[in-house]
Amino acid sequence: MILGSYRIDIPFDQLKRYKRLLLQFPAGLKVYARKIADVIEEKIGSEVFISSDACFGACDIAVDLAKSIGADALIHFGHLPIPNIKLDFPVIFVNAVMDLNVQKVSEIIRENVREKSINLVTTAQHINFVYDIKEELENQKFSVQIGKGDDRIFKPGLVLGCNFSSALCGDTNSIVFIGTGSFHPIGIFLAASKPVYAIDPASMTIKMPEEIAKKREKILKKRYALIALSRDAKKFGIIISSKIGQRRLGLAIKLKREIEKMGKDAHLLVMNNVTPESLRDFGKFDCLISTACPRIAIDDSDNFDSPILTPIEFEILTGKKKINGYIFDSISSIQDSL
Repeated sequence: MILGSYRIDIPFDQLKRYKRLLLQFPAGLKVYARKIADVIEEKIGSEVFISSDACFGACDIAVDLAKSIGADALIHFGHLPIPNIKLDFPVIFVNAVMDLNVQKVSEIIRENVREKSINLVTTAQHINFVYDIKEELENQKFSVQIGKGDDRIFKPGLVLGCNFSSALCGDTNSIVFIGTGSFHPIGIFLAASKPVYAIDPASMTIKMPEEIAKKREKILKKRYALIALSRDAKKFGIIISSKIGQRRLGLAIKLKREIEKMGKDAHLLVMNNVTPESLRDFGKFDCLISTACPRIAIDDSDNFDSPILTPIEFEILTGKKKINGYIFDSISSIQDSL
């Protein structure tokens, strides 16, 4: 099925066994949700519900919502599964693939990327094309690495907003990201200390490392400033996400114990969507530590009333880690308990 710029292959034969389905979409695909629901109902006769809640990635699986309406399965669109997340409910992942011009993308890399040894990464939408691009570039004397990543990564070359392990594989001189926006390139640059290029396959434009580095430095200045603001903190709020792919419960409990050993107050705060509004009624915290998606602390800190740190930044605050050489708070596995 072609919808806008996306190719979405719905596994109708697999869905026939289910009488009631919940469909879940990220924001960019919701415009097609009603069309997809109509097609599924027409093709297989299932009763179809659409989740209207926000969906932030493959970490954000609406299993509880599906159970609450008596659904037999959840169909999650637009992302690939996270292999090390264990689900106790049928979830079918349906990717939304965007075609790209392999030769044109390869040409942009060949003409603009200064290093000949590169690591090639992308998102779920373009993951099917990375080996074709690799072949084109290697014919032009490039050495191309497509990293497997850790157990959170479904396919080689895939990056998530919380995990860039595939970009860190291999001994290469630079990283080339294929996809839209600055969200992933900035995250890659925070996690890796090597040049990052970003190619937008829709506009066929490229962002050079210098441009991405400026944004990185701006973020790092803010992160170190928030750490400094938290030095005299005595009242800590430790944020836990109830989202199955972000729920680092064991880490949160460990942080609470460490803070209490320091003679300071700490409270565990559980929520689904981490927002400033969900915290304000508790009164002021001197410092927040987010064990949820690391991008909440990094990208949304201006929205919160208190400094918000990642767990690794808290280790810098306490002196466990040195301030030189920023370490990205990558989520590699989920701990439900200690």
